[in-house]
Amino acid sequence: MNWNALSPYLVPLLVGAILLRRALRAQKAKRVRFATLWIFPILLLLVTLTSLAREPATGFGVIAAFVAAGLAGGTIGWYRVHTLAFSVEAESGRISARPNKWGALLVLGLIALRYFADVALKRLGFAKGADLVHATDAVMVFTTAMLVAQSVHTWIRARAALSAHRSSAPPGGMGSGVSDHG
Repeated sequence: MNWNALSPYLVPLLVGAILLRRALRAQKAKRVRFATLWIFPILLLLVTLTSLAREPATGFGVIAAFVAAGLAGGTIGWYRVHTLAFSVEAESGRISARPNKWGALLVLGLIALRYFADVALKRLGFAKGADLVHATDAVMVFTTAMLVAQSVHTWIRARAALSAHRSSAPPGGMGSGVSDHG
C-alpha cells in the first residue's frame, strides 16, 4: 500500500471522523451575549473589505464570483441559525443557544466542501498567481458573509425569544428585570 498517495486523504478523513463523532454527541448550550455578538463579524468584515480594496481592479467574472460567494455564505449563515434551539433561563432571563445535529452536520459538510474545492482548484490549474488570490478572496467573502448573516439572524431570533419570555412573565415577577445584555 502506498501511504504517500493516501496521505492527502487520510488527514481530512481522520479530522472528519473526529468532528462527526463530536458533532453527534450532546453539545452544551452557549450563552448568547448581545453586547459581544457583533465584535468578530465586524472585525472580519473590516479585514475582508480592506483586503479586497487593496486588490487591483478585477474583471466582471471575478466580481460575479465574489457576489455568488457572498450570497452563498449569507444563505448558509442564515440557515445555520435555524439549526440552533434558543432557550431563556426563567430566573435570570439569559438566552442560550444549543446546536442540533443538523447544524453540526452542516459545519462538517462545509469542511468537506472546502476540501473538495481545494482539490478541484488544483486540478483546474487555479493553484497559482492571481487565480489563487481570487479563489482565497472568494472564500474570505463567503466566510465573512456567513458569519455576518449568522450574527444578524442570531440577534433576531434571540431578541424574539427574549420578547416571548418577557410577554409570558407575570407582571412584577421574576421576568421583569431581564437584561438585554444577557
